[in-house]
Amino acid sequence: MRGDIMSDTAQSVETLTKREAEVAAAYADGASYKVIARDLGISPTTVRSHLRTVYGKLNVTSKIALAQALADPDAKTAQSQDAAELTADLALELDEAMRRERAMTGVLRIINDSSGNLDEVIDEVLEQALEICEAEFGILMEHHGDYVFTEMRSSNITTPFANWLAEQGAFNPGVNTAVGRAARSLKPVSIVDVNSEDVPYDDNPLRFATVKFGHARSLAAIPMTSGGRLIGVFSVYRTRVHPFNDRALELAQAFADQAAIAIENSLHISEMEGRLERSTASREILDAISTSSDDEAPVFDAILRNAARLCNAPMARLELADNARQNHYCAAAWGDEMRSFKVGEAMPLDQPNDLPTAIREGVVRHIHDLSKTELYLSGNPTRVRMVEEEGYRTYLCVPLIAAGTSIGAIVLSRREVAPFSDESIALVENLAKQAVIAIENVRRFRELRDRLKREAATHEILQVINQNRDDAMPVFDAILKKAIELCGASSGALTLGAKGEDHQRMAVSYGVSQVTLDVYARGEVSMNPDISMAAKAILTGEVVHVADMADTDGYRSGVSHYTSVVDDTGIRTNLFVPLMTPEGGEGVLVLFRKEVKPYKPDEIALVETFATQASIALENVRQFRELQARTSEVQALNASLEAKVNNQVVEIERMGRLKRFLPPAVADTIVSSGSEQMLQSHRALLGVLFCDIRGFTAFCETAEPEETIEVLQTYHEEMGKLINQHGAGVDLRMGDGVMVLFNDPIPCDDPAGDAVRLAIEMRTRMAELCAGWKRLGHRLGFGVGISLGYATVGLVGHEGRFDYTASGTAINLASRLCDEAVDGEILLSARAGIAVEDAFEVETRGELSLKGIREPIEVFRFVNET
Repeated sequence: MRGDIMSDTAQSVETLTKREAEVAAAYADGASYKVIARDLGISPTTVRSHLRTVYGKLNVTSKIALAQALADPDAKTAQSQDAAELTADLALELDEAMRRERAMTGVLRIINDSSGNLDEVIDEVLEQALEICEAEFGILMEHHGDYVFTEMRSSNITTPFANWLAEQGAFNPGVNTAVGRAARSLKPVSIVDVNSEDVPYDDNPLRFATVKFGHARSLAAIPMTSGGRLIGVFSVYRTRVHPFNDRALELAQAFADQAAIAIENSLHISEMEGRLERSTASREILDAISTSSDDEAPVFDAILRNAARLCNAPMARLELADNARQNHYCAAAWGDEMRSFKVGEAMPLDQPNDLPTAIREGVVRHIHDLSKTELYLSGNPTRVRMVEEEGYRTYLCVPLIAAGTSIGAIVLSRREVAPFSDESIALVENLAKQAVIAIENVRRFRELRDRLKREAATHEILQVINQNRDDAMPVFDAILKKAIELCGASSGALTLGAKGEDHQRMAVSYGVSQVTLDVYARGEVSMNPDISMAAKAILTGEVVHVADMADTDGYRSGVSHYTSVVDDTGIRTNLFVPLMTPEGGEGVLVLFRKEVKPYKPDEIALVETFATQASIALENVRQFRELQARTSEVQALNASLEAKVNNQVVEIERMGRLKRFLPPAVADTIVSSGSEQMLQSHRALLGVLFCDIRGFTAFCETAEPEETIEVLQTYHEEMGKLINQHGAGVDLRMGDGVMVLFNDPIPCDDPAGDAVRLAIEMRTRMAELCAGWKRLGHRLGFGVGISLGYATVGLVGHEGRFDYTASGTAINLASRLCDEAVDGEILLSARAGIAVEDAFEVETRGELSLKGIREPIEVFRFVNET
């Protein structure tokens, strides 16, 4: 009986067809339905149908059993036909379930291990979804509100379709597309054949692109939600008419849910990172505010740099309106180079562009796509330049509000269509508040600084007045300098003239052209108030403020000093403030600007104060001269006695001072000459010698302090004797280093030769000293550097601590040569070597790069005395 059953079953096992064998072999090797369908040019459903038949024919229940059956065709299990078919269905469903489980497990593992790396998670979700759902390509679109989407990720889409998505940036897919319907219903939408639906392409751009560029036929769109909120749409596509069944939609929904989880996780991590970054940025900006009380630039730089970084914008700038609110200008910029907007460049504030509007109205202007604005489409030059030359697409302007008034704006730009999020806009609004704080702090600081400067200037001028009761000119000079400095004038003058005189006289001036000075010198500046504004101020006692000298009758009629001021020096804005004394107006203080920029009221008040001080100086001089005339004899006697005492005191001080810092012979020479003129700052050709002890630093680190002092004392005593014997002009000593100057203040015929002769004797004496120190365990040496060149020589220091010293390249060069010299070596600069080569044997040591010397220089070495 059993044999009959086996015989019947064996007869029911059929031979596999060629296509069935191909499908079975590929599946047993691990290929998916999608890959098999692609390689054999059939659909995934046909693949499954063939596998069902293969499982039934071979009586296998798993992929492993299938592989064994294909490897050993004789090892077969007999079953009834119905049982074989049921077994095949169950086996295939089990394989598919396990494949889906592995895919989900892989995605969950990626989510768990990604540490917020959204790109890695989304790539895995898309890859697994396309595989399991048997779709050719897929797109994950992120929702930005108001049914506006951007492509977040795509897989296997055609290049034209990818280019279309990139060009669109943010867009509304259309209410009749699968994406649009899924977004509004928050339910999956499946379309059997996009070509069978009557959907207008004009109102549904995504449908047009899906058909034309993606070549899609069947598709499914699955909404991604979190807490009932739409965060995106997950779409899968097939390029043939093969609708997605319920199982496929369930799978797509599962992967969409995983993508939503990944996005939410990434958002949470990004929010935490963003809070940390914003906190760091706030600290940096607050630090800049606290340390930049007199300059907004570091604060602006910190604000723009952080705004660009936190908002992912390649360019950021800060615009400010001028005081008259006629123009705005770029106060600071960060990021990409701007060809259309230059820092400091003024632009009209009444333009219809978004930036001027944001500043005028104090409102945020957020443009998603500049190329779709009316200004661009109408050919507005600024807008066209921004889009076509600069390449900007998304634009954000956030106003700076101070005391309820917009004073400027922060501007961020992106080169792609990528609208700024609400969080980014709120961040920039907060940064705008910090910018306003910085501007206000600097304004208050500058006001305080200006007030202190003015108070200091007033005090300084009063001191000058007190010190110059017999001469008003130093007072006029100090007043004019301070007025020009504190009022931002380009030049100025103080002229004298009074009622009854014919012309004005120039007392002091700064920045006034020689042509104008000549006009005053020739007496061509009249005291007629109808001709001269300065004369008008003097005779009326009133301030005359001219906003533009070129817009005056005097200039238009060709009056010489008017035309010389405007045409020769470019002066435009003038301020005339009279000097009033009890006798009436006696002069005028004039400030000039080379731009049309009227003076502020506080500046005019300051100049009036200065003019009053000038008037006090005039009156003081008058009173002083009257007093001087009545007491001339007493003053003459006192002056004689005072001169004698002063001369004696000066002589005593001079002798003491000179002998403190000059060799005795030099000091005696200067004293006997009766003049210290040679000690005044001047240039001189010097022979400069630098020497120091080799190994002294290491010696000091190991020797006892008493030993160090003893060595240093002996060294300076012996070197000092030699310096005095050779009649050197000056020697300065710094630790173990000694600088010696020849040819100043006592001239000599051969400064370089004298320096070499001194160096030879120094080296000889130091060799003796070093030999003695060596017996005591001290290894010391001696090096010398000599240069010949010009240097500035004179007294340096303060009362009681003067030094007679020199500075310049020749000094630095000798010092560097000394540093370079080895023990017993005398190095000379090229100029010094050439100067002494006839008297001494020298040889080149080649070119050396010395610290502080820009280019390598040739250095010579003393060989021996000829």
